Amino acid sequence: MTKIIIAIIMFLFLILIHEFGHFIIAKASGIKVNEFAVGMGPAILKKVKGETLYTLRLIPIGGYCAMEGEDEESSDPRSYDMADAKSKFFTILAGPMMNLILAVVIFFIVSLNTGVATNVIGNFTDDSSARMAGLEVGDEILSLGGEKIEKFSDISQVLNAYYKDKDITKTIELEVYRESSKEKLNFDLSPKKEKGGVYLGIEAKLRGVGFFEAIKLGFVETYKNIALIFIILGKLFTGKIAFSALSGPVGVVKELGNQAQNGLMSLLYFLGYISVNLGVFNLLPIPALDGSKIVSALYELFTGKKVNKKFEEKITLAGFVVLISLIILISIKDIINLF
Repeated sequence: MTKIIIAIIMFLFLILIHEFGHFIIAKASGIKVNEFAVGMGPAILKKVKGETLYTLRLIPIGGYCAMEGEDEESSDPRSYDMADAKSKFFTILAGPMMNLILAVVIFFIVSLNTGVATNVIGNFTDDSSARMAGLEVGDEILSLGGEKIEKFSDISQVLNAYYKDKDITKTIELEVYRESSKEKLNFDLSPKKEKGGVYLGIEAKLRGVGFFEAIKLGFVETYKNIALIFIILGKLFTGKIAFSALSGPVGVVKELGNQAQNGLMSLLYFLGYISVNLGVFNLLPIPALDGSKIVSALYELFTGKKVNKKFEEKITLAGFVVLISLIILISIKDIINLF
């Protein structure tokens, strides 16, 4: 139960950061904010401060920063609809950007505390095919299949590329640096279906990093996770990954709980990954998401014309219905998988 509570708090924190981005820029732009809410459904905590109602709501699956005139007609001169296009653009953009900035900070903290994976073997898993092939702890992997290995992540990339159009049981040559000399090994790698393909079963030796290198790694890890999201989206729309593989809020909270058992750094890294997902997903130009409002603001900025309000309301409602339906369906699947 404790890990679930921690997971829910972490998830709500990501939502809080996102909505705070909208809130702070709206306030700075003079846009009136009627309500700042974390969660959905009935309010369990309320507090009015100034002109804004702050609420914590029962269902921890979302949140909102309700600005005057954002989704309805308003004659208030401080409404979102009356704001200039530049203010609208930065107010909406601030939410996803806060998630991406948070991800950079999280990955910086993780890198500073755990270091970075090298191409030296630190340990083996119990079912490691690499250990059975003769590799040893302390071996520095220099090349794999004729491709130079400079960092640990190169190994999986080379394996995936090498076996893409080849027999999975084909022998691969691996060169290592061991005890002051280079050695070459040739062995077969058996596919492990439960691991999703070729599986070496090795863990990298970690190297400590300094403050400034950790900052760089914060940006690098954020970029890598952004790229991964677009790769996954591409595979979803080409049928290489089933939509049933997606997780909703229930699945995310469950995985956050699992990562909490693996230690603080594992939990933080996964939190950073989810923060990147929230940021990128909200930037997509899908009705009811921030991305569609960013497109509307850009249209107004470059043409000087506002998007038709009634048209925008209709497509936003349609997008909202579709998104909520998907969340419900995915959440039902996630709940079933809990048992």
